[in-house]
Amino acid sequence: MSEHFFENNSYSVVFAERRDIGDEWNDVQWDRNHLQIQYHRLYYLTSGNAILHLVDRTIELTTGNIYLIPAFSVLQSEIHGEMNKYYIHFQASSPLFGISRYLSGEYCVRANEMTEGLFEIVTENYARSTQEAYMKVQGAMDLLLSDFFRGQSANRHALLKFEPVLRYIDSHYREPIPLSRLASLMNISTMYFSNFFKDTFHISPKQYILNLRLTEAQRLLLETDLSIKEIAYRVGFENESYFSEFFSAKVGISARKFRGRRLPMTRESIL
Repeated sequence: MSEHFFENNSYSVVFAERRDIGDEWNDVQWDRNHLQIQYHRLYYLTSGNAILHLVDRTIELTTGNIYLIPAFSVLQSEIHGEMNKYYIHFQASSPLFGISRYLSGEYCVRANEMTEGLFEIVTENYARSTQEAYMKVQGAMDLLLSDFFRGQSANRHALLKFEPVLRYIDSHYREPIPLSRLASLMNISTMYFSNFFKDTFHISPKQYILNLRLTEAQRLLLETDLSIKEIAYRVGFENESYFSEFFSAKVGISARKFRGRRLPMTRESIL
């Protein structure tokens, strides 16, 4: 089995900045007009605090912490007063970042003496087109993200075992996927597979697949004019009614309202 799942990861940083943010964060609409919604984010607060309401939880952003926010996960933001933060919007070549939220359940780690310098390296170099700048950004991103994988119950060996399963799900989640098919990829029984998966990722295989469908549905709602019925079938739901109920339960608003929250284009950097 190839170890590409972990090795040779690269990052594409699309925006990085440090700025002061005030009450404007209360008015941000996390919708299709904010193109950065499709990227993962790293936040580091140097002062102030704020709240992010995500698809699966609400988190408080506080000074001195680094936050890894998954793509397509933010529903609403709140702030009282002002905060100063570094933030990085990025994509990663490894599927590991798509499952990071399931490994530890934590979106936050404590900053250390290197944190601010590493964010500065990224903000100063991400837009430069030299090999030196590229290598600086890759190294700084590795160091900033590494702490999010510290002390996880899932070790490298277990994750490598699941690589063919995760890749199969990524390619086939729009289709019915019997547990027996996934278990066969690891040559283990269906019951053992189900328990092993939940022990590793703290979520059942069925819920993991449903979450992938939800993420893709959000993307299609924001980026296409497909009907809600068409989107439901395209991402793998058997009927529009079940899709609508699941979407509302997870996101907190209906798919129609999610699509309808549109404002004129605003500056991306406040996100």
